[in-house]
Amino acid sequence: MPPVITTAAGRPITVNHYPFPDPAPQPAPSGTTLCKYTHLDLTEVELNCSSRYNCWGFTFIPRRYRINTGTEVDWVLEDNCSPVADGSLQPGDVIRYRYNGITTHTGRIWEVDAMGHATIVRSKWGSGGEYLHPPQIVPSIYGTDVACFRQHAPLNGVADLWIADSVTDDGEQCSHRPWWTSPDIMVDSPPYDGSGDLNPQFSVVNRVWARIRNRANCNADNVFVKYYWADPSAGLAPADWHPIPSTLGHSNPAGPFSVPAFGYVNAPYVEWTPSAAPAHQCLLAITYINDDPADPDNPDPLVYVFDVPWDNNIAQRNVHIIPAKKGSKYSIRIALKNPFPYLKRYVAEIQLDMTHSAQLPILGPELSIRIPQLTFSIANGKTVEIQNVDTRVLPLTGRKVAFPVTTLHETLIASGKISDISLDKSQEVALDITVPKDARPGSIYYIHITQKNRNQICGGYTVAVMVNRD
Repeated sequence: MPPVITTAAGRPITVNHYPFPDPAPQPAPSGTTLCKYTHLDLTEVELNCSSRYNCWGFTFIPRRYRINTGTEVDWVLEDNCSPVADGSLQPGDVIRYRYNGITTHTGRIWEVDAMGHATIVRSKWGSGGEYLHPPQIVPSIYGTDVACFRQHAPLNGVADLWIADSVTDDGEQCSHRPWWTSPDIMVDSPPYDGSGDLNPQFSVVNRVWARIRNRANCNADNVFVKYYWADPSAGLAPADWHPIPSTLGHSNPAGPFSVPAFGYVNAPYVEWTPSAAPAHQCLLAITYINDDPADPDNPDPLVYVFDVPWDNNIAQRNVHIIPAKKGSKYSIRIALKNPFPYLKRYVAEIQLDMTHSAQLPILGPELSIRIPQLTFSIANGKTVEIQNVDTRVLPLTGRKVAFPVTTLHETLIASGKISDISLDKSQEVALDITVPKDARPGSIYYIHITQKNRNQICGGYTVAVMVNRD
C-alpha cells in the first residue's frame, strides 16, 4: 500500500500504482530523445512506456508512483517550491504546463543557456517514456502556459537518501558546482584513527566510507552503498568508474543498514589499496535500496545513476591537497575525457577559477591577497596564464564559493578559460602553480577546473594548495 504523503504544509497527496500493464515500447517522438537507465554494473535499459508512474510522479516522487490530480501538484508547487523567473533558471528547476488554467504536465529543466532560459527538459509523457526535449516540444494537450519553480523541501512520507555533493548541497536537484568535492566521502589512511584524511596513501590499505543522510520524516531500511574509484580527470563517463573490490569482512556494496528519519549514519567502510600514484584518485559513492527502476515497491529509487549532480543518492570526491612551501612551484597533470561516449563529436570548454581562503589564526581580513602564478595548457598547445586572464582581486567583497576542506569561504581572485577543445580522445591538462614568496602562512589557494559542454557543467576537478605555516 502506498505511504501517506503530504506537502511541507501537511496537505495530502494521493498516489497510486496504475493497475494495468505497461504499453508496448514506442519510438521516441520527433524532436525528443528517449532516456536510459544505467545499472550499477553498467548495463543499460531504456526508460520506455510505463503505466507505473506519470509526469508528476517522476518530478516529485521519482518513479515511485502516479500523483492523481493537477490540483495536488499545485499544492506541492505552493508548499514545497518557489517561483523562478525565466532568465534565472537552473538545471533541476521544475517546469509546469497548463491548459485552460489546469495543470497538465511537469518536468525537470535539464539544460539552460547562458541567459538562464530553459533549452532542454526531461519529463515523462503520461504512460509513455521519459524523454529529453525542448520546452516547446510536448503533446498539444499539455498546453503552452508555462511557469517554472525551484523545489526547496522534500515531500513528507517517502524515503529520501542522499550524500552531500559539496558543503552547500541541501539534497535538492540539481547540485551546482563544485559537485565533485563531497564532504561525505571519507578516507582514513594508516595509522587508522577513525577520522578522515586529506588524501589517500598509495600501495597501502585505506579505509573508505560515506556519510548517508535521510531527508525524510520516515526511516529508510535495507540501505546499501557501493563504492567506486577512477583515475583523476574531468568529464568522467560511467565506464570510467571501477568498483572497489570486496575484502574479507568488508564487502562492496556495504550493507544492509538503516538510516533514521532526518538523521544520518556512517556506512560500513571498504578497504581500498590504490595501485598507482597519480595526483589523487577520484572516489564515488552510490547509496540505494534497490537498483531496479521498474520495481513498484522501491521506496527510494535511483533515477540518474552515475549522474552525480542530478541524483542526490550519489556523490563524488576528487579534491587534491598539496602542502606547499612559499616560493615553490608545483606541477599537476589531469586528464580531460568525453563523458558522453555516444556523441560522435564532443567539444568542451575548460574554465579555471582560482580562489583564496584565509585560515586562522589571522588578525583581521587580508587587505591584499598574494596571487600565485598559474598556467595551464593542453596537448594541442593551447595555453593560458590565468593571472593575466580576467583577473579579479576582491579580498573583501568577492564571490563566495563554499568548499569542504574549510568552513571558511573562498574569494575569487583570478579566472581563465580555453574554448573549443575537441575531445575525440582523452587529453591531458598540465597545471603549473608557483606560490608567492610572501604568501600568508596557513592560507589556501583553490583551483577549480570545470569542464563544460554547451554551457552545461559535465565534469570537474579541484586542487587545494595549502601554504605551510613556518
